[in-house]
Amino acid sequence: MKRALCILAFCVLLAGCDVDPSHIVNDLDKDEPIRIVAVLQSSVPATATPNEAFGGTVKASPALDAVLDPWGILTPTQQPTPAPTPTPAVTPAAAPKGDETPTPEILPTATPDLPQGMQLVMIAQQYYNYPYARGGDSPREGFDPSGFVYWCLKEMGLNVKRRSSAGYAEEEKWTKIARLSDLTPGDLVFFRTGDNENINCVCIYLGENRMIYPSTSKQTIIVTEINNYWTNAFQWARRVF
Repeated sequence: MKRALCILAFCVLLAGCDVDPSHIVNDLDKDEPIRIVAVLQSSVPATATPNEAFGGTVKASPALDAVLDPWGILTPTQQPTPAPTPTPAVTPAAAPKGDETPTPEILPTATPDLPQGMQLVMIAQQYYNYPYARGGDSPREGFDPSGFVYWCLKEMGLNVKRRSSAGYAEEEKWTKIARLSDLTPGDLVFFRTGDNENINCVCIYLGENRMIYPSTSKQTIIVTEINNYWTNAFQWARRVF
């Protein structure tokens, strides 16, 4: 009986091999030991399953495994594949502060803590490089010298009339300064330039021998030193505050 079962099992296994089962059946009538010849694809390790042993030519099935390996020794129990561990979401790092656009520099403005003359200086410096415009008295259209003084004094809160440079030079309620050496920041300085017989230019004194005004030659508001040219053109100054 055992011999018949073994023969049946090998017949099932050899269904995919180049062996004629009829030779096995014919051997049942002989007393010689049964010899089964089959060509395997390669050497097989001792722990190989039936599918691995026969190069995948035998389809695995529970019935076949029970015949070939009734004690479950050769066919290892397959362990369930563990579920993949989810990858935690990664929060994007904040952009480095070095990639941020820099805030443009803001010129200082007048504050109540400063003397009024210095407040006028701070207001005037905010319009450095603004365009020159003949007859202009606002940032939108540009400035000429007297229009620039008019605008800055209005920014100081003074209710003044729009006048020419000569007109402001004659404002008697403002203290008259006869010498350049007596100037203080915020004073209005008056000049007669070129071939003009009357005062035709007014500047705001900044201190340290410098002044600011709209230049016709530069076509913009500039800061310049009071050099020999301006010393010769100087007429007088007025102290508003």
